[in-house]
Amino acid sequence: MKITDFALVFIAIILPFMLVLYINITFTIKAEEMEMYYQKIIESSLDDAAYEMKQVESQDKQIDYGYSDKYNKKINVNAQVGVDAFFESMYNTLGIKGNETAESYFDLFVPAVAVIEYDGVRVSKNETVTADDGTSAVKRVLKPKRYFTYTYSIVRNNGEYTYQSGVASNNVVSVHTIEFTMDTSITHRGYNYIYNEEIEAETFYLEDNNRNSELISGVVDSEYKDSLKSEIVSYLLDMKQSVIAEVVSSELSFAVNENNLYANQAGMVYSFSFPATTQEEMYNMIDGVGIIAFVQGISVGNKYLNTKAFGVSTLDQTTRYYFTAPSTDSQIQMNLYHKVISCPEYRLCRITDMSPRYATSRQEAATSITTGTLNGVKQTFTGFYPCPICNP
Repeated sequence: MKITDFALVFIAIILPFMLVLYINITFTIKAEEMEMYYQKIIESSLDDAAYEMKQVESQDKQIDYGYSDKYNKKINVNAQVGVDAFFESMYNTLGIKGNETAESYFDLFVPAVAVIEYDGVRVSKNETVTADDGTSAVKRVLKPKRYFTYTYSIVRNNGEYTYQSGVASNNVVSVHTIEFTMDTSITHRGYNYIYNEEIEAETFYLEDNNRNSELISGVVDSEYKDSLKSEIVSYLLDMKQSVIAEVVSSELSFAVNENNLYANQAGMVYSFSFPATTQEEMYNMIDGVGIIAFVQGISVGNKYLNTKAFGVSTLDQTTRYYFTAPSTDSQIQMNLYHKVISCPEYRLCRITDMSPRYATSRQEAATSITTGTLNGVKQTFTGFYPCPICNP
């Protein structure tokens, strides 16, 4: 057999494999391009939703004494506006706006949209809705808020007090329910078994020792109170992020899994499931008030789209205006308010026990009445002016 014959045989054998490989590579590249295209659309739509759903910055009149850290995450949002804005942006980009059939079908590829609020999560999911005339249809429904709730118990064994997660069954002194928020403010309620009475709901910051004594309600031995309270505060601060993540994950998982019922009814063969998410990814998604969406099942090349995206960046944090009183070293002998704590005048004139430390609007800052220790004397300060250095 001639060498050319061997070459022809070789080509005849290899060519089909090369064609298959080429086709697979082409489909893979196409799939990646389509996935990037849809990812961009989703992220852009979430940015629109995050911008639209913000209502107003909260003007919380309760003094928090700076316990909520550098930024105040108490932002009011309209969850329904956010969800509507997300889908309207998607419909417009995909060119199906106004086509009710196409919109309803596309909704099935979005098993869950979650609006992360300051104190809970609301999930928009597909659900069977029955009209007044008795007919039913699959519609997107925004569910009631699920709060970031955690329960612990204080028990007494052999004269010593300890705490444990959940509702204890033996030697219970008190049971406590905590509703976490995006900062360290909590709403606390519970039941005191020593006095057989409800612990009324109260909102305060975890670190506020003037108000957080109810965290150890039922502990009657004074020698245990301070140490146990300190332990519980630290424990709850450590637990907050994982509790929020668990609540959001469980709500989303339920919505995504339930979507399979409606997808099957529409003839889809794709199996919807909660996307694999690392702890770091989940913590990033719940870092602040925002919106999360999952889009799955859309055919992209030789695979199906299974992506998640979240938008929080357009939700600005509440501005704070920090107070100072003039020190002997300052050339500006006036009570001032500042927009940044890095201001040289703020650093020079800061009073460590100023209460309240800041206001959340210029008008409020100008008319505030504060107290603090200046030159060793407890004083009251009124009438604050904008700092001429940081220009709030």
